[in-house]
Amino acid sequence: MNPNPAKLFVGNLSFKTSHDELVQYFSGAGTVVDAVILTDKFTGRSRGFGFVEMSNADEANKAREMFNGKEFQGRELIVNDARPEQPREPMQGGSAPMDAAQPMAEEAAAPVEAMPQEETPAQ
Repeated sequence: MNPNPAKLFVGNLSFKTSHDELVQYFSGAGTVVDAVILTDKFTGRSRGFGFVEMSNADEANKAREMFNGKEFQGRELIVNDARPEQPREPMQGGSAPMDAAQPMAEEAAAPVEAMPQEETPAQ
C-alpha cells in the first residue's frame, strides 16, 4: 500500500529532463506539490527516474492516466504509484554485502599450501 497516494514514480525520463520541465508537464493534470529527479551521487547525472507529488490522490490518478505510456522528450514515460523504499543490506566497498566480504572461520584458519617448483635443467 502506498502511504502517500498523491506521490507518483516517474520512470524512463530523458537524462536531459530538468526539474522545471517535469513540474510543467505534470501540471497539466493538476497542482504539483513536489518533484525530484534522482541523480548519481558521484557524477550528478540524472538516473532517468524521479518522483512527482500531486496535491491529492485524484490528481495523481489523473496524471497517471494522462502520462503513463505517453512520449515526453522522446521517451515513453512509466508512471506508477510510488512505493515505500525497501530496506537493503548495508554495503561495504564495492557491491558485496558486508557478510560476503568476511572469510569464514575455516577459510581464515586453513594453511596455504606452497606450489611445487619445477626444476630448470642446468646448461
